[in-house]
Amino acid sequence: MKVQVLSVALDIGIRIFAAKGNWRLDNSIQSKIVAMAFAMATEIERELISQRTKEALRAKKASGVRLGRPKGPGKSKLDKFQPEIEGLLANGATQKFIAQRYGTTEANLHNWLKKRKIK
Repeated sequence: MKVQVLSVALDIGIRIFAAKGNWRLDNSIQSKIVAMAFAMATEIERELISQRTKEALRAKKASGVRLGRPKGPGKSKLDKFQPEIEGLLANGATQKFIAQRYGTTEANLHNWLKKRKIK
């Protein structure tokens, strides 16, 4: 990402000077070498992060930790309103009205009803 920002900056004519490292990015051959070094360092770091993450996940899995999202319907802010929602549906209220009343989206309400087998 950072390398892309530097590339775009160079393309539109912005020159970058770093006081701390005493380097600059412009259209010179030296700056192209510096930019390539940044790109390689970024790619290596991204790969190292990926390897560390995969190793940590393997270790957790080997120690018996269940990975991923828990199974089942899970908790929802709508759970505490279930009797009211069932009553509203029984009286003919629309899902749109119910979703607005409880501050959620129609899609979320629909999925919540489906998971709890409420018609």
